[in-house]
Amino acid sequence: MRCEDVLKQLTAFSSGELPVDVRQAMQAHLAECAACRAALAEVDALAGILAGAQPPPVPAGFAARVTAAARQRQEVEPLVAWNPLRWWRFVPAPMHAAAAAVLVIGLAVGLVMGWTTLPAGQAPPAQATAGADPLDAYNLDYLGDAPSGSLADSYLALVSGRNGEGQ
Repeated sequence: MRCEDVLKQLTAFSSGELPVDVRQAMQAHLAECAACRAALAEVDALAGILAGAQPPPVPAGFAARVTAAARQRQEVEPLVAWNPLRWWRFVPAPMHAAAAAVLVIGLAVGLVMGWTTLPAGQAPPAQATAGADPLDAYNLDYLGDAPSGSLADSYLALVSGRNGEGQ
C-alpha cells in the first residue's frame, strides 16, 4: 500500500472497521513506514481525548426555538410555485432577443419543410387502393434503382411488402 492510501484509512483502521485483508496490508505498511506509524499514533491520541470528552448539554428550549424560527421564516418567505412569466421578466434583454430569434428560425424552417414536402400542385396522398403501389404516397422513387441486397432495397422490401407478408 502507498502512504496516501494508508493515511486516508487510519481512522477506520484505528476503530477496527476495515476488512481483514485491508487491515493486514495496512499492518504490513505500518511495520515499514515510520511516518504512517506517527500519524496512527496521533489518530489514536485524538480518539482517546474524544472518547473521554462529554458532549455539551443542549440548552433548555432549544428545539422549541428552532421550530419557532423555522415557522417564522416560512411565514416571511412563503413557497411560491415557479412562474415562467415572472422568470421571463427578470431575464436580460439579450436572452429575449435570442429566444425570439430561435422562435423565428424554427417557424421558418417548419414552413420551408412544409412547402417542400409535396411537389407543387399535388394533393396530399389519399389512402392507397388495393392495386396502387404503397410507395407512391411517400415519394421514394429515388430508392427505386437500389441495387439488390443494399440497405435501400431492404427498406423498400419491408415497406412494400414484397416478402409476401402484405403491407
